[in-house]
Amino acid sequence: MSKAYVLFSCESGSDNYIVSNLKTIETVREAHGTLGTYDVIAKMESDSEDKLKEIITKKIRRIPKIRATLTLMTFEKNILFGKGLSPDEKEVLDIHSSQAYIAIHCNKTHENEVLLDLGEIPEVVEGDIVLGSFDIMCKVSAPTYNDISDVVIKKIRKIQNMKSTVTLNVIP
Repeated sequence: MSKAYVLFSCESGSDNYIVSNLKTIETVREAHGTLGTYDVIAKMESDSEDKLKEIITKKIRRIPKIRATLTLMTFEKNILFGKGLSPDEKEVLDIHSSQAYIAIHCNKTHENEVLLDLGEIPEVVEGDIVLGSFDIMCKVSAPTYNDISDVVIKKIRKIQNMKSTVTLNVIP
């Protein structure tokens, strides 16, 4: 299974329009407006990396009102932590908690160690090593955005070999 995260810079006020368009694309598993450096984030999955690249190039980048995209392809040999979320657990988190994606820079060659350490933090519900401008992308769920801030500051940024983070709070 190939996976990619696409970060979007959009024209002002076009977040909902872009999210709606993204949700009609078969490989888009999640699309959210965000608060942070980027305006929208999409998580995509497909049986083929080539299919993801084709859809990003021929469909996604042609959506009006997108100014720029940053694509982060996941590394195929990721370390997976936890059993993953069941559909029921995912639905509860989506409805009742605040969520954020955290883009992470870590010291070179320490991505696997950092990802394993992230897997020990209960609020981190997903994590992937990515190829591109960042090293790791993870998803955090907590009761409030203040709690997410605490997780990032008190737990994630304390991990050894962590260099920097960019937090993209998901707009409910």
